[in-house]
Amino acid sequence: MSRALAGHAVVVTGASSGIGRALARALVAGGARVIAAARSADKLQALAGELGPALVPVAADVTDPAAVQQLAAAAGPVDVVVNNAGLGHVEPFLASDPARWRTTLDTNLVGALLVARAFLPGLLAAGRGLIVNIGSTSAAGWPYLTLYAASKAGLQAASIALDREHAARGVRVQYLELGPTFGTDFGLHSDPAHLPTAARAWTELGIAFRSGADTPEITAHAVVDAIERGLRP
Repeated sequence: MSRALAGHAVVVTGASSGIGRALARALVAGGARVIAAARSADKLQALAGELGPALVPVAADVTDPAAVQQLAAAAGPVDVVVNNAGLGHVEPFLASDPARWRTTLDTNLVGALLVARAFLPGLLAAGRGLIVNIGSTSAAGWPYLTLYAASKAGLQAASIALDREHAARGVRVQYLELGPTFGTDFGLHSDPAHLPTAARAWTELGIAFRSGADTPEITAHAVVDAIERGLRP
């Protein structure tokens, strides 16, 4: 494990499970101090018990502006922010619930922007830092993932805009596109009846959603590599 991040403070949202949990473990193993945020306080406390004082658990819902500001206050000065919190559902668009559209967009896009807005002032004051927004290959337009794909495509555009706005002051904003990862909560609440239809559509389109799919641990190390690259002068 590289120690390039030793002594750095890193915020990880969505840290209670899946990629976020694996990322927190990898960062702590690399010597970083991790501020782990998620809605599940119990899961965060369990992770803190496993990883020790290098992990600071902060229960926070990224869709709640007040909670995000409290997260920033609890974290203090940081070097890196990873917007990993997200959710998605596999479903036909016409069968989707508009109330869930809002939840998906509020978590994956608006939530990430709220976190970025809360931490940017401190990063800019320090004249350095990195925000990594976790993206998805589905942003290219995977059917049966319309709202998830839209949220990630919006996050990609926002990342480019934010980077162009703040890079000259030493703060970079990156969008990291990730492929399918097994062992996460993605689609946990999807109707299983929709999955075969979606898989058939993806196969017909040549979307490699099965081959090359990673574990959360492999994906987490890809994120660590991206962080290390992003912090290089």
